[in-house]
Formats: sequence, C-alpha cells, structure tokens
Amino acid sequence: MKIKIFLVCLLVTHFLMAQKPIAHFDFDNIRVERKVVDMVRGETYIPKEVFGYVQDVQSGMVYDLEGKYYKEVNGVSGKALLLDGYTAYISMMEGYSEEEEDEELIRSIPEIVDGNFTIETWVALGAYPKNVCPLWSHRRPVDEGSAEGYSLEIDAWGRPVLMVATLDGKTETLIVDDRIKLNEWTHVVASYSSETGMSIYLNGELKGNRNFVGDFGTIEYHEPVSILIGKSRVPMRPTGTIRPEGTGKSYTYIDGIIDELKLYDQVINAKVISKNYKENIPLEKPELPERKLPSGPKSPGVFRAVNTTLSYYPGWDAPWAVGDNADIVVQFDESDCKFVFWRGTSYIPSWVTENGIHFNNGFNEGWNDHGSCEPMSDKKTKYSSVKIVESNDARVVVQWRYALVDVLGTFAFEDPETGWGDWTNETYFIYPDMSAVRRDKLLSNAPNAEHEWQESMMVLAPGQRPEDLLEYDALTLANIDGDINVLSWEKETPPGNPKEPENKSAQLVNTKSEYKPFSAIRAQDINYMDVYAGEIRREVSVFPWWNHWPVAPRPTDGRYANFSDRAAHASLSHWFWNEYESDDRSMTKIMLCGMTNGNINDVVRMNRGWSYPAKINLNGEEGSAVYRADEKAYHIDMDSELISFTLNASEKSPIVNPAFVIKNWGDDEAEIKVNGEIRKESKDLRVGFKHTLESIDMIIWIRHDSDEDLTIDIIRK
Repeated sequence: MKIKIFLVCLLVTHFLMAQKPIAHFDFDNIRVERKVVDMVRGETYIPKEVFGYVQDVQSGMVYDLEGKYYKEVNGVSGKALLLDGYTAYISMMEGYSEEEEDEELIRSIPEIVDGNFTIETWVALGAYPKNVCPLWSHRRPVDEGSAEGYSLEIDAWGRPVLMVATLDGKTETLIVDDRIKLNEWTHVVASYSSETGMSIYLNGELKGNRNFVGDFGTIEYHEPVSILIGKSRVPMRPTGTIRPEGTGKSYTYIDGIIDELKLYDQVINAKVISKNYKENIPLEKPELPERKLPSGPKSPGVFRAVNTTLSYYPGWDAPWAVGDNADIVVQFDESDCKFVFWRGTSYIPSWVTENGIHFNNGFNEGWNDHGSCEPMSDKKTKYSSVKIVESNDARVVVQWRYALVDVLGTFAFEDPETGWGDWTNETYFIYPDMSAVRRDKLLSNAPNAEHEWQESMMVLAPGQRPEDLLEYDALTLANIDGDINVLSWEKETPPGNPKEPENKSAQLVNTKSEYKPFSAIRAQDINYMDVYAGEIRREVSVFPWWNHWPVAPRPTDGRYANFSDRAAHASLSHWFWNEYESDDRSMTKIMLCGMTNGNINDVVRMNRGWSYPAKINLNGEEGSAVYRADEKAYHIDMDSELISFTLNASEKSPIVNPAFVIKNWGDDEAEIKVNGEIRKESKDLRVGFKHTLESIDMIIWIRHDSDEDLTIDIIRK
C-alpha cells in the first residue's frame, strides 16, 4: 500500500514538474532606463529617451516595454504591471539575454508554439478595451492574407476571446458569456489542443469549450510576427461606432494590471488550473487609480477664478504636454459648486454641483464630410484655449476660444483662399449667485449657415450611469409667464418637440443634488427647443449615452456606451434661438445659465429680470446708462463725484441681483447707498475693479430681489 501511495505521489509530482511554462512574466523586476538622445540638427526620426524592459524569467530574455505610462504595482504574487490603456504594451519581436557578456546581442523570438498550448494570467481591468485587445497575441493579421497563430484577447464587452488559426485558412474563435469584472483580480486561462479543443477558464472554472475540424496553423511560412501583450496588432474602429465616416481607426490597448503571465506548450489539467487559482487568490484589491472627474478642492469660501492644472489619473495625464495653469476653475463662496474649464472636456465648461455632478450647455457645431465639427472633436485641445479676463469680488469673466473642427482637424466652412474656417469666442460673465451669461460669438465665413448652438449634456465619471445622476423627471420647462411642464423619461422618451408650455424659455435640469443646473433664453429671442430623442437604447439606459467624449483621445465623434467603465456623456435637449447681434462675418447669441437650489419659478423670475430689465434713470446728472443683456449688467458712464440712478421695477421687470459697470471710475474707494441707506461691502454688496488699457472700471453686484424701484447713490471718497 505504501508503495502505491509513493508511486502516485511520484507521478503527480512528475506531472506538475512537467507542466512548467515555456515563457513566464512575473513582472517583479520591471526596469526603466533613461538615455540622452544622440541626435543632430536636421534628423527627422522621433526621438526617445525613456526605455522600459520586462524579463521572461523562464528564458532570461528581456523585451521592450513601450508607452508613455506604465507602473510596477503590487500584484497577485510580488509585483505586477499596470498598463495605461492608451499607449503602453509589450513587444516581443527581438530581445536580449542579460546573461550574455554582450548585452546588446539581439535574438529573435523563438517559434515556441506549434500545436498544444495554454495561456495563463491574472488581470485586473480598469476599463474594457474599445475593441478586441490581446493579453497575448502571436497571430498574423488576417489582412496580410494568411491565417496563422493564436491569441487570447478581451473584447469590448469584457469577455475573454480565444482565437486559433488553422492550416485551411480559417480563424476559429471561442467567446465565453462571462464578463471580467472591473477593478477586481480575475484568473484567466485559455488552452487548445486537437484532442481537447479550445477552452477558457475564469477563476478556476471552465466557462467555454469547443472543438473544430482542422490543424493548427503555426507561424512558419512567412515573415516572423511579434508577440504582443496589451496592444492590438492592427488599428480598428471602436466597437459601438455610430458614425464611421467621423471615426478613424486606432490601436486598442489593455487598461489595467497584468500579473503572472505564463505560456505552456501543452494543455494544463483543469484540476491544476483550479489549484493555481485557489492557492493564489489575492487578498488585496488591485492598485488601479481612482477615476474621478476633477473639479479642484473644496471651495475655501472665496468667489474667484483660478488658473490650475487638474489631474484625472496618471495614465490619462501622462501624454499631455502641459504644465502649470492648463485649466480654469471658478469657485463660489456660498456653496461648493464650481464652473470648470478642463482640457479633458476639450474646455467645454461644466457646472459642477456640490456633490460632484457635471453638466454643460455644449458649444457651436458645424458639419463636413467627416461628420461633426465641434470642440468635442478636438481631442487634444489643439484649437481650444481658455483665459481669465476678469476676476474680482463682484464678477468673474472667462473667455473660451475654440475652432469648429472634425476629428481630423478639418474646419467647418473653411475658406480655401485663406485657410480660415469657423471659430467661436464664448465669454462667460459669472456672478456670485452662480448665475452667468454666455455670450457666444461665432466667427464664420457664413454665420447664417446652419449651426447648432446648445446641447444640454451630463458628463459622467467612470462608474456612473445617467440614471445615477438624473431623476427620471429630468427636465422642468417653463415660459416667461410661469407655465410649467415636467418631462419624464421613466416610461418612454418624451416627444422630440414638446408642445407644453408654449414659448418655453427656461429649463431646470433635475440632477440628484441640492443645486441644479439651469438655462434660459430671453423671451424675445426664443425660437424653439427640442428633446434629444435620437440614439436611445432604452434596454441599456433610458437616456442617450455615449463615451466617445470626454477624455477619449482617439478620433471618433460617435460611440455608444454599454457599460459605466469609461467617462461618458448623456444629452437631454437643445435650445434654438435668435441672434443678439450679427454682421457679415459673425453672429452672437446669448443665454442665461448657472446653478440654483431654488425651483423653476426662481429661474423664470431671473429670466424676466434679464429679458425685460428694469429701466435705469440717471438722477439729475449728465452721462449715459444702458443695460447690456450680454453681460447682465448696467453700464454707466459719468464723470462725476456722485453717481445717482434709479431702477424702475415692476412684476414684469423685476430686479434680481443687479450688476453695474461704472466706466472710467478709477481706483478710488466709493460710498454706496441703497435706497438712501449706506451699505458696507459684504456678501450682499460686492465691489471689484476691472483694468483695461484705457481705464479702470468699477464693478458692483448687489443681492436684491424686488418688484419695487431701487435707487443707488455712489459717492467718490
């Protein structure tokens, strides 16, 4: 009996020893070297100064680790390799052995699989690939005219895919139904032999198996093919592409962590696979970075605009050639809401609620043969920039300039003689009550040509679905008379052209937050509005949902989101309205926007005061006074030691937190009386100064909500 037990143990030991991998990357010794480029003026190759290397510990061979960002992190056993999902991968075409005296001795990879094989690894995904992407690929591209080799890949739904080429020119595929969970360690094993067929295991369990007729097609009849880990061999359009004419082909990368990657030249027994999983189940969560849309730190209780550089997460940040002050954050002193101009959204500015929900009113859009021409297509902000024009206690002004370009950088309505196409200058006049006027000036060879000027969009972080941010009763609409209609997406999508109320001019977006975004059009400018009723898949989300923007660097202007693995956006409505002013080369439109913890009636009242402002009358002094709706401010130009004026309000023309620009005032202090009472500067009365080349203007903002007349006296001290 003892002899039998001994023989069984001996056989098991021999069996396990025989199942050693022929390639094994444990990623415990990732090496990075930096070398100064030896380059002379006039050379045109792309230089490189940072070199990464990983070692196959089974053979001792060292291979190239490419990319802008990769990192050694804690793994299942020892260390693991974090790949950024945008640029990082391993290429095994040529390597060298550190054991050789001459470390520059180059060796081509061996043709190590010609039949049976098993690929085993641990992976933790931060996001699903945008198309199929290999964990291990030694398979010739089909478009080269020959089916050869094999690969283990992950598709855009997070499912493992095993591909095996055959000698009769086919590529056999096994896809399992189970999806790899995000932000968790998963043990993935794939194997093939002519006897057992193709098999895929997840966390020690067999999830799929199939046989096929045909012999394995090894790579031996043509030029060698590299082994790729973490990068697709050919560029492809993303799975879920909506408009292929506006989407370029690009490489797909693994976004996540890989550890203990092994290749065997035989099929590993199912019991051994289960044992390998159970004995190595990680106790710690994978070191994947948090992916939260940035908006800066908690407000310090100061109303201001700040130049800063906002970080998303290291893998996304790394390729950006920016330094300090790349972005702008507007902070408020009475809430933790913000107004953010971030390059990750192509500087399309987002109102951010106190609990971090992002919303924006879009941009100008034109079209050409490649699709949409808009800042959303400008993935690297090559044609988009922001600057702080004004930041004082009473007002903040930020200008955003952008080009209307497609994903290839081609302009809308480009003049072939000058090379100039459509540009836009959007200037935001922002006040302490979190209201702002968007002055949107389109600079165009054909300003009257069809353009889109606004789109109500939610911006979602990874892990968020539209339903997580929005109530099903997502929009409340109103007209200037206060007639209201609430639109719900719960049972069905609202009609594309909602009839009620008539002449709608204000909307409140019902986010799951205390403060909610609003927008409004002057009653005299309104044309119509619509609900975004296209590209909705109610089985996925009741709201339209895409992830080709934000933070997506590849050239695409349309991709459906199926999962909350990536930053995304969802749209609700469009405003269509008439211009504020125009000429032969430009058109300007204005809208009111911001955040409120009130209701739609508060927005309607603010819109009345903006659309039909209280008339201003100068009291016994010469000068000029005019209301500028594009700034939501009265401009007063008087050369006097005392400036006195009255606003004549009514129910139709209420006074709601008025602002005043006193031209050429200088930097003298002022005593301000409101209805005869001296008022000191406070959160309810704010004073700031604007410096121009010609003058110093004083800005005054007053918290005041009334249908009664208001008299202001400003006395120079």
